[in-house]
Amino acid sequence: MIRTAVGFFFVILLGALVSSFLGGVFAWIIATISPEFVRGLFSLSQDTHSVSRYAFTVGMIWGLFIGAAVSGFACGLSTVLKLIRLRIEHTSRKSD
Repeated sequence: MIRTAVGFFFVILLGALVSSFLGGVFAWIIATISPEFVRGLFSLSQDTHSVSRYAFTVGMIWGLFIGAAVSGFACGLSTVLKLIRLRIEHTSRKSD
């Protein structure tokens, strides 16, 4: 179990980077399967290779944002749970 704020930071950073890469791969697959969809979505030129690279980059950016949001939520949730546990322990010590 990670116990320090630095550990939580590194977990959030790793999660955001992994989700960024996965978002890029997903967008690249979509651009490979249907370049017309990506071309129409982003209004790019007719070059298929640039569409795939552009989709990969956009997917990485959105994956990074989504990963950071989810990781931040998980970190906040773990902090709230830890505070609840500390409050319960403090209350049980007072009653003893």
